[in-house]
Amino acid sequence: MRLKDLNRFDNITIQCHDNPDPDALASAFGLYKYFKQNGNNVRIIYSGPFKIRKSNLLLMIKELDIPVSYYSPDSGKIDGLLLTADCQYGQGNVTKLKADDLAVIDHHNGTCDLELSEIHPELGGCSTLVWKLMSDEGFDILSDRALCTALYYGLMTDTGNFSEISHPLDKDMHDCLIINEAQIRLFTNSNITLEEMRITGEALAGYACISNYSCGILKADNCDPNILGIISDMALQVAEFNVVIAFGHVSGGYKLSVRSCIKEVLADEFVRAVTDGVGSGGSHDYKAGGFISEDKLNAKYPSISIQDYLDKTIRTYFESFSIILAAEYEPDRSLFRKYVKNKLTLGYIDPLSFLEKNTQIKVRTLEGDTELVVDGSFYLMVGILGEVYPITISKFGSSYKKADSVFDRQLEYVPRIYAEPDGRVYELYDHINACVPTGTSYILATELDKNVKLFTKWYDEKYMKGEKGDFIACREDDLHDFYIVRRDIFEMTYSPV
Repeated sequence: MRLKDLNRFDNITIQCHDNPDPDALASAFGLYKYFKQNGNNVRIIYSGPFKIRKSNLLLMIKELDIPVSYYSPDSGKIDGLLLTADCQYGQGNVTKLKADDLAVIDHHNGTCDLELSEIHPELGGCSTLVWKLMSDEGFDILSDRALCTALYYGLMTDTGNFSEISHPLDKDMHDCLIINEAQIRLFTNSNITLEEMRITGEALAGYACISNYSCGILKADNCDPNILGIISDMALQVAEFNVVIAFGHVSGGYKLSVRSCIKEVLADEFVRAVTDGVGSGGSHDYKAGGFISEDKLNAKYPSISIQDYLDKTIRTYFESFSIILAAEYEPDRSLFRKYVKNKLTLGYIDPLSFLEKNTQIKVRTLEGDTELVVDGSFYLMVGILGEVYPITISKFGSSYKKADSVFDRQLEYVPRIYAEPDGRVYELYDHINACVPTGTSYILATELDKNVKLFTKWYDEKYMKGEKGDFIACREDDLHDFYIVRRDIFEMTYSPV
């Protein structure tokens, strides 16, 4: 669905979920701006048993002039289209109002089967989805500073101060918005009450520690999920903790806030392991958050408390992987088999064709961000699924030949380069050239029998994660140029010799 598909409705009511949060208000605000510009008769409402009372929300509404009003559940039928934002019609967190027509724009998992719906649970905030939908219609978002500030604050609060961002679209919106920083500081610093200060103090005093792994576990009383981020931030400053997980009970389960200060444990990967099979997690290298469903936890582990579950799962996580430093790794070659790359059309990029030498860049792909300095020594290879990795120019010359064909693969997300310090953005589709393997260079590879964290010789500050069944490989002529290849990509790309 596109926003223009809803332009035909004369009357549009945008409904936030009950007890709206900043992401719901920001999403509704963006939709309101779009439909107002289009000439629709549009309004923003919320319902439920309580009116907004939180100080940061009241400030947000006042400072950004968000025209939201409370709608009593017994006020009658909605004329025209009812569009729920940051929630799905009929679900438990939104009052079910009668209306002529229904539509949904949301980023949560659900079972919505409405024809007029756009739902993307992979996104960290509904604000990102609204930003994308408005951008697709050519709406000039950057000229509206109040809207930019609202969308930024919506994503910020829904992702624990951006600690749970995982999808590149979330990162793209974050990086491009022009915001009022003074208003963001005002909202942020009006976000904790005296009662929440008490909760924070008691959580810190009642810590538990898995000393073998320098991991702290902190339980908080019922509170706004953002308070968990404050607790975990403070606990990470304790010398005995390298990794921290704070948790608290919320409707339907437990909210988690994770922090790490060591490169061997990235917070996003850690929280995904902790919530595997019982919830979900969002990602950032050293800050992350997640949710454990009470129903899923009880179904899978009917006789275990949340504290015991976390203790057991965290220990299992730390015992589940090995660490490999490529620069020092001396493999047993008898375990490796020789492979040649199939003659598939791949892509390569010469960063110096559009960037100056010594430019620091951040390459953004679905797998995450990689930081490099353009020094003229490497190209960027683009694989069959959009994976991007550096290769020295000399190795490229011995392994590939440039092709006259076009790299025309359809990718789920087009990789981007962010150039520092001015933040210029380059979509890599504009710079990808085609190449094919020569078939004269070989790799050595073996299947992983357990999870591995590999620090490559290219970038030893962040690991490549390999799961059991993936492959670890190196060039035959460089036994320290190790990398991880996902199993499905490996099987499409290489053949045994």
